Amino acid sequence: MKDCIEINDLRRGNHRVYEELFIQWYNPLCNYAYSILHDAEDAKDIVQKVFYKLWEQRSELEIHTSMKSYLYRIVHNDALNKLKQLKIRNEHNQDIAYLSCDFVDDTANTILYNELQQKIKMAINHLPPRCREVFELSRFQQLSYMEIANKLNISTNTVETQMVKALRLLRNDLKDYLTV
Repeated sequence: MKDCIEINDLRRGNHRVYEELFIQWYNPLCNYAYSILHDAEDAKDIVQKVFYKLWEQRSELEIHTSMKSYLYRIVHNDALNKLKQLKIRNEHNQDIAYLSCDFVDDTANTILYNELQQKIKMAINHLPPRCREVFELSRFQQLSYMEIANKLNISTNTVETQMVKALRLLRNDLKDYLTV
């Protein structure tokens, strides 16, 4: 009978009844929320929001159980929702951390790639002129040794010799960047 009177008084906006409910149930509900969340601040936030909603929605209250059961059920549901939010936030943070690592790895790889490209260009520019010309025609224009020989009016043996020399010089210049 007392619960029924409390609910009706609360619906009518009786501040005294609201304060009594708050004083009676705030600490027990905080303890209950803490048992689910294991975080005192989150537990207090949830209980405070429950009491805020209780006051804001007092005129529409439809409580078919005891006030105690009603309050515990709301705290229980809100605490579980908070756990879901925290789990999703953790998953997002892990995804962001993983993507950040990939980004850092990609950035580092891009820097290394660009540095290697610069070193290769420098090494090619250090080749003797005829050697560089043969190498560039072979590697960048994908010409065969025969096509290079015809284009430069030299023998295919000379093209082959120049390519061997170019590759040997490049290997030597780039030895710090070559992996086994």
